[in-house]
Amino acid sequence: MEYTQIFADREVREEFLDRFQEIRDAVAASGGLESVGALEGLLDVDRAAGAVKAMAEGTWQGDESGLEAIVRQFGRPVYLVRRDTFATVADAPDNEAESLVVAAKVGAARRRLEGVIPSVGRIDLRNHDLEWVGTAWVVAEGLAVTNRHVAEKFAKKGRGGFRFRANPLAQVHAYVDWRHEHGRTQESRFKVTEVVWIEPDSSPCDAALLRLAPTGENGEPLPPPIELAKGKEGLTVGRWVGVIGYPYIGQRDDPEDRKRIFNNIFECKRLAPGQVISFDGNRWIHHDATTLGGNSGSVVVDLDTGRALGLHFQGLAGKRNYAVPAGDIARLVRQRAS
Repeated sequence: MEYTQIFADREVREEFLDRFQEIRDAVAASGGLESVGALEGLLDVDRAAGAVKAMAEGTWQGDESGLEAIVRQFGRPVYLVRRDTFATVADAPDNEAESLVVAAKVGAARRRLEGVIPSVGRIDLRNHDLEWVGTAWVVAEGLAVTNRHVAEKFAKKGRGGFRFRANPLAQVHAYVDWRHEHGRTQESRFKVTEVVWIEPDSSPCDAALLRLAPTGENGEPLPPPIELAKGKEGLTVGRWVGVIGYPYIGQRDDPEDRKRIFNNIFECKRLAPGQVISFDGNRWIHHDATTLGGNSGSVVVDLDTGRALGLHFQGLAGKRNYAVPAGDIARLVRQRAS
């Protein structure tokens, strides 16, 4: 993510400098920096203040002081989801490196986020060399949306539509499980009965639609669709969002980031706060929430409304994340799911 834009928010800037020594020491204690002692005098609050000012102004060039490690853990934490809710540092202050301002913004949207969390699931596979491949969420009655590059792992275009791939022994089957929460063994698994549509590679809309069984393996009903944002609603730089999905360890991810920010807990449902940082014309939304592989297909939720602003599909380390706008997803549902 482009971590320097964290300080575009005045409250976050002020909190970071007010609590700088506490935050720095907490990151070091968690293993995010080699040692606190090595930073004495090298990275003090005055130097941090200059760096924060440069970040807010867009003139920051980076350095070797370890400031990036501190800023990212402070401003873009990732919360575990348990029983369709979550706990921030404000609820259980066991991580002194995290921002209370960010936690408050997420906490204020708790009810809206709790209305979305049950409708986000992990795509599990059977008869495949991969156990699971990404995230999906309910976008319309009986339909889930995920990324094109996720769906292509288990389905492909065939005569008259799309079909599930097969290995030498059996056909592949896909399921969406709305659980996979840390410390919870209960499942809520729904079979993917049809791959309705996979956008072609030539399309900038990295999306696919999946039809789901009306009831789960235990007889439970599907969770409700997540409402899509309308028109330009929420599409402003600085808008606060929450990305809900299933990060897993990726080959290109910094191992220290994984250890520090995710506490070495992966492959379970997470909520990552961030902001809209820019746009690529009308094609994509850029956001700076902390994501990893497995977040492909995650929902990007507007904290102010609880509606989906977009479908996350890619992250470039140290730069930005990409999401397909909600308007494109709505058009896809109208055109392909009738």
